[in-house]
Amino acid sequence: MKTKDIEFNADDLVGSVEAFAHHLTGKQKLTLRTATMPLPPPVKSLTPSQVRSNPRESSTSARRFLPR
Repeated sequence: MKTKDIEFNADDLVGSVEAFAHHLTGKQKLTLRTATMPLPPPVKSLTPSQVRSNPRESSTSARRFLPR
């Protein structure tokens, strides 16, 4: 399993604890870190007739797992 070393920063820890203490006393709201990720392009929908006309590869691969 890949592991990534995380550098310990005491100033960040103290700042987080102080922000939480201010939140508990009602002096400050907590802020969360957020990240935005691009969405994949939309998938083209298929009609039922297009689905029926496509060859079904999964039916042949499923035969390998069926008992004989």
